[in-house]
Amino acid sequence: MKTKKNRTVLWIIIAVIVIAGGAAAYWFLIRDGAEEVAEGTEETISVMEALPGNVSVRVEGPSVVEPYRIQEFRSQVSATVLRAPGTGDIVEAGSVLVEFDGTDLRTAVRQAELNLTQAELDVDRAELTLNQAEATLADRERLYSEGTIARDQVDTARDIVSNADLSVEAARIKVSQNELSLTKAQGDLSAIVIRAPFSGVVLDSQVVIGENANPGTLLLTLADVSRVRLSAEVDEFDIGKIQPNMQVEITSDALGDESIRSRVERISPSAQIVNNISIFSVYTVVDNDEGKLRPGMSADLSILISSDRGLIVPSKVVSSVRDRSYIDVYQDEEVVTLRITTGADDGVNVAVLEGLEEGALVVVPTTAGLILSSDQASSSSGSSIIPISVPGTGSR
Repeated sequence: MKTKKNRTVLWIIIAVIVIAGGAAAYWFLIRDGAEEVAEGTEETISVMEALPGNVSVRVEGPSVVEPYRIQEFRSQVSATVLRAPGTGDIVEAGSVLVEFDGTDLRTAVRQAELNLTQAELDVDRAELTLNQAEATLADRERLYSEGTIARDQVDTARDIVSNADLSVEAARIKVSQNELSLTKAQGDLSAIVIRAPFSGVVLDSQVVIGENANPGTLLLTLADVSRVRLSAEVDEFDIGKIQPNMQVEITSDALGDESIRSRVERISPSAQIVNNISIFSVYTVVDNDEGKLRPGMSADLSILISSDRGLIVPSKVVSSVRDRSYIDVYQDEEVVTLRITTGADDGVNVAVLEGLEEGALVVVPTTAGLILSSDQASSSSGSSIIPISVPGTGSR
C-alpha cells in the first residue's frame, strides 16, 4: 500500500516539472518574437515641405454703398413750381435745380419797400414834432422864469415833449419791423431759384411742375456719386486690430471678378449694441467715376491687418512656450525640434520668418492616429502632407 502512494507522488512531481518546463520554453519564445517584432517596427509620421508663400490676416464684413455727399432740398416759399429735374437726372454744380413762380413774391418785396419808406417818413415827422415840442418847452421855461406865465403851462409843454419822444421811438421801431419784412420778402424772392451746390445725380424727385409747394415740402435729394462711401460693421473683438489708413479691398457682384483697393477713412468712436454685441462701423471712400458702384448696392470689405512673406506651414505645427515658437522637422532620419520666428498667422497657416530652411520637412500632427490626405491638408504654399516611415525605437 505504501509503495502505491510513493508512485503517485512521483508522477505528480514529474507532471509539475513538465508543465513548468513548457511554460518557460513558451515565455522565451514569446520574448524572442516580441524583440524581433520590436526591432522590425517602423513608426509612420506625416511631413510637409516648407515652401515660400504669403500669409495675410484680414477682418471682413458686409457693407452698403452710400453717396459720398448727399443733400435734401425743401421748399422755403409757397409758390408754383416752374422747373424741376426728374429722378436720375445728372446736374452740374451751380446749375438750376428748381425754379418757382416769383410773381407774388416780387409784389411782396415791392410792398415791403413801400412800407419801409413810409416808416422812415414817419420817423422824420415824429422827430420834427419832437423838435418843435422841445422848442416850445424852452420858450415857456424862459417865460416862467420871467414870471409872465403859470407853472402849469411849463408842465404841459414838458408832457408834450415826452409824448413826442415816445412817438419818435415808436416810429423807429416801425422802421426796424419793416426792414425785417423787406429782408424776408427779398429772401423769399431769392428762394424761387434753387441751385446745385455740387455736381451729382438726383436720387429722388418729389416735385411736380405746375403744382404749388408749401414751405418745408421735400423737393428732391441730390447725391455726389463720383465718390462713394462704404461702411462695414466690426465687432469689439476685431476693432482693436483696425487703424485708419489700413488697406481695404472691396468686392461686389457689381464688380464681377474685379476688386477695388482703398484705405480705412475713419472708425466710429462709439459702438452700437446689436444682440448684446458691441458693433463699430469702419468707413472707406473710393473713386467711382465709372459709376460701377451705386447707392444701396451691397459689397464686402476686406481690411488687411497684417501680411508677411516667409516659409508657409500650418498653424497647428507651431508650439509656443513663453513667447517662443518651436517646430518639429524630420532630418537625418529623426525628428528634431527647432526654434523659429513667426509672422502673420491667419489661423490656418503661419509665415515662418527665421529658423527654418526652405524645403525642410515639417512634422504635421495626425488626428486620432489617422493621416490626412494631401488634398485635405494642402497649404497656401502648395506643399502637401506626405506620410513617411521612421525606423522603430523599440528596446529589449
